[in-house]
Amino acid sequence: MWTTTFVLTFLFFLLQLGTGCSILAIAPMKLVAVCRLTKAQYVVLGFTVGASATGILLGALSLFVSNIWLQFATLVVVSSFGLAWSWPSWGPSSDEARTAAIWCILSLPTALLTWWWSFGAFSSFPFADIGADVHWMKTAQEYADGGVINPYAAQSYVDLRSAVAGVLAGTLGLDLLRFSWTYRFFSILFFLLASYAFVQGVYPTSPRKWIAFFFAAASNAVVLMTNGSLAVVSSVVFLGVLISNAPRDPNGISARSALLLTVGAGVTLLLAFIFNNNTLVLALLVAALVLLRILRSTGRYGGVLFLGCVWPATLVLAHRGSYLFVPIVLVSWLMYLAIARMISTWPSPSIAVLRLLSSVLPPIILGIVVCVTGMRFGYIPSLSANDTFSSITELILGRRIEGGEELFLGSGPLVATIELGRTIGPVLSICTTLGVAWWWMTRPALRDPSGAIVRRADGFVTLVWSWIAGCGLSLAVLSGFPFLYRTSTIILSLFTITATEVFGQLFVDFGSSPRYRRGLVATAVALLATALVVLVYAFPWRSDLPFAHYQTILRPVELAGIALLATLAALTLVQQRPLYILALAGIVGLGMAVDKVGLSGINRSYSYGALPDRTTIVSHYNADELELARWLRENLRKGIILSDPYTMGILRATTGAPAAYLFSNLDTVNEMVAARAKSVVRTILQPTEAEQRLATTCSLIAPLVGSINAEAFFQMRRADALSGIMRSVRTAPALGHEVTQPPSDVAAALTPEIPPDEAKSRIQNILEAGESAWNLVAIITPRTIEWTHLAANQRLSYFPPAEAIAPTIIDALREGPFPVLFANSQTVVVRIPCSR
Repeated sequence: MWTTTFVLTFLFFLLQLGTGCSILAIAPMKLVAVCRLTKAQYVVLGFTVGASATGILLGALSLFVSNIWLQFATLVVVSSFGLAWSWPSWGPSSDEARTAAIWCILSLPTALLTWWWSFGAFSSFPFADIGADVHWMKTAQEYADGGVINPYAAQSYVDLRSAVAGVLAGTLGLDLLRFSWTYRFFSILFFLLASYAFVQGVYPTSPRKWIAFFFAAASNAVVLMTNGSLAVVSSVVFLGVLISNAPRDPNGISARSALLLTVGAGVTLLLAFIFNNNTLVLALLVAALVLLRILRSTGRYGGVLFLGCVWPATLVLAHRGSYLFVPIVLVSWLMYLAIARMISTWPSPSIAVLRLLSSVLPPIILGIVVCVTGMRFGYIPSLSANDTFSSITELILGRRIEGGEELFLGSGPLVATIELGRTIGPVLSICTTLGVAWWWMTRPALRDPSGAIVRRADGFVTLVWSWIAGCGLSLAVLSGFPFLYRTSTIILSLFTITATEVFGQLFVDFGSSPRYRRGLVATAVALLATALVVLVYAFPWRSDLPFAHYQTILRPVELAGIALLATLAALTLVQQRPLYILALAGIVGLGMAVDKVGLSGINRSYSYGALPDRTTIVSHYNADELELARWLRENLRKGIILSDPYTMGILRATTGAPAAYLFSNLDTVNEMVAARAKSVVRTILQPTEAEQRLATTCSLIAPLVGSINAEAFFQMRRADALSGIMRSVRTAPALGHEVTQPPSDVAAALTPEIPPDEAKSRIQNILEAGESAWNLVAIITPRTIEWTHLAANQRLSYFPPAEAIAPTIIDALREGPFPVLFANSQTVVVRIPCSR
């Protein structure tokens, strides 16, 4: 079974890559050489295109073809064509076998270790954290059952997992719970491929790219491929492509072309913002490729158009966060060109400016971190992030930041500091800072044998640029502006290049390195990692700390890492140059990896709270809820579920059933809707007369069902896919407000047998009896009962309750007016028999 899941997961990635290659094949193949795209970079671009395009194409296809096997066959044909046609652009040649072998040797064990500390150590099949996976799993399961992709479940973008996972589940029997395990491992492998593609752009021919790749792989903090993580990682690769096309020779993109490329990217982002629709953005992308084909422009300006328009459109198609990622990448690239121009006039007074920036930015960042820490522990008065940034969001988005909203959850210096800290880690940040300071002090200038100052090598540009750009972007993130912390991956990539360049210039470039320097660096890194493990990570000195139980799970891996660090530290003192360089690189990279392992436990306490006693699995559901979900899937084919958001999470993910209300994540349920739902559950549980309880419950359900969301409307009507895909989903009303039914002129023309008024009437009368009626069922668990008594500013524990539901509650429900459909030790399912 697991072998089948692994094969289907690989097929999942291959289908999306092939679809993207089919789209990219529209443009002339010579553009790949003009833009200097390596095969790894082409694969990243192709997958980024195909990941989102596949969902849109399958969604449109499912409207016209109801047979899911025919949809799957069409996808296989399109993907196979793209893979075959673009083989010269992505297929490895015989000369690249050695490179591929080195990549596998470094990547496979690193990916396995990363998978373990990020997921495997905290999970046990089939129980895991799927709280963030509810939406895509629900959509995929619904697609597998009905052959139609729900356009409203996509929210503001098409999840890259829903369509292909759904079609594989509906045809080849892919188990979505198992897939959530294997998908993470393949995600990490893809991110490592993207890291290699990025360092290829910075170091096209230098062997230093392997050191940079190892540092990037060891410090990788992106462990799950979502639309957002794919967009930011592809943005990093985009930066590497721009760097590789910098004017290093007459055939590269000249500095004069930078303005054209920047303007092209800006126009692309503006058009995508105006269209505000994934399908239209895909049409824009295809139009740009067709234009390149018609013009047959494969020269310098064709490459500028390809990089300036196609790649940004691809990123916006993946996730709307690219409206932030693309400008940051362009600014970083322009900064690289500016610094290269400054250093080309060496010696120059501008070098003093670069040295000043390199020295001043780190203390400012440290000062902000100290202030945030002081505010966190009450030593400094705290600032309100929503008050600080509301004036900006009101100007850009037309709304202020209110407590409880997603903008509020992603704003503030505290959130930014935590997210930036867990992404970069203390080992990389401290060692890189000390390395840059050491480099500036020991190598202020290079002199030839006659004593004259000579021009710096390209490495100087790379080092100073990556350090200043990384520090500057860190400073912007620490301001706490909402969701700016999502650029942390770009910052990590920049600091990885800085660490590589410092390492190369101090230990690789200038012959044998002094033994004392090697020993000093090895000892410093080993001691820093050991101190973090002993004092913070593996051995928390207070058992009541929120992350104490998480660290117990990770302790064996951390201690093994420390032992390996000590062994490598001894090898740095040998005389053989290749051996001590490998040992030094290994100890730096392993120190970063040990740091990531320890931070993983702290990050989980930040995300989920303290791990309950005798609990070793990070999961928001248990065996009873999983049993309930499987029962509902087999016995309740037409049901709308009502419960607390945590219980509905596992039920929606495994059954594909619609819910009585929507939520974007478990902490952002609209308070008005939550209050209505809580009132219904409390009324069901009240020990009052049966008729009175039924009448009161039905009166409370009426306003809740009357404004039922567009997702449930689509599921019942099953004919509004095209208008749902083509309409702008971000113009939908806020969660919990009255939802006007979407226009369906196109869908009504295709399916005239169900007029819009009749479809709306079905929603209003779903509680009536009959074979075609949909049942509204309430799921009662100990957590549901606790949820009904929470205040608006309180939240449930992420972990499922350990106690059983009281037998008196089950007996009272059996004797009441609500038929009991299912019951076990922790769950009770009742049908609410209301009619209008």
